Amino acid sequence: MLDFLEELILQAAGAWWMPLAVFLFSLVDGFFPIVPSESILVALASISDQRPGISLVTLFFAGWFGAFIGDQIAYWLGRTIGVTRFRWMRTRSVVRAIGGVKQTLRHSGALVVITARHIPGGRVAVNFIAGATHMKVAKFMILDFISAAIWAAYSLAIGYFTSGWLDNTILQIGLALVFAAILGWIIDRGIKRFMRNRMDKHLDQDADNTETSLDSDS
Repeated sequence: MLDFLEELILQAAGAWWMPLAVFLFSLVDGFFPIVPSESILVALASISDQRPGISLVTLFFAGWFGAFIGDQIAYWLGRTIGVTRFRWMRTRSVVRAIGGVKQTLRHSGALVVITARHIPGGRVAVNFIAGATHMKVAKFMILDFISAAIWAAYSLAIGYFTSGWLDNTILQIGLALVFAAILGWIIDRGIKRFMRNRMDKHLDQDADNTETSLDSDS
């Protein structure tokens, strides 16, 4: 049974439609994160040594362009809907979180857009707010184009790094995903802490500037 499952996985991994599936998963994940699409890239790259039909270059472009288009959809959803249309968007905690992201985007837009792509779910929020705050379209597209490329290359690199560690296809994929999850957790924690510090710093600066302006007016 396991042998049959392994063969089925390898056949599917090398199928002509797999790059299309990667493209679609990456696209949907850009604005509706059901399953982190990087998991698929990691899994496929981790068994690339067992299946000659797997082209990492093709998977890279499929993931890259899929992620880029998905992020653009999130951006335009934010630009169209905004951040005040629904009641839950106007709750105190959400308003504060959105305000923090707005300030960070205003002060460090390039850094935030590029790093946020490595946070499942977080990238959707950042791209949505980037659209809602009307970040320049050309600027966002360029930054996201770079960000999506880095993300696709990083995901494939993790999987490729673990390829060949185990002979069993299923265990190899499991190992690669666990390795990616641990590394992703570390990166996620680091990026979130960094962004939180940046948000707090910019909020404090804006508060100080407001106080200074009020003092000068009086």
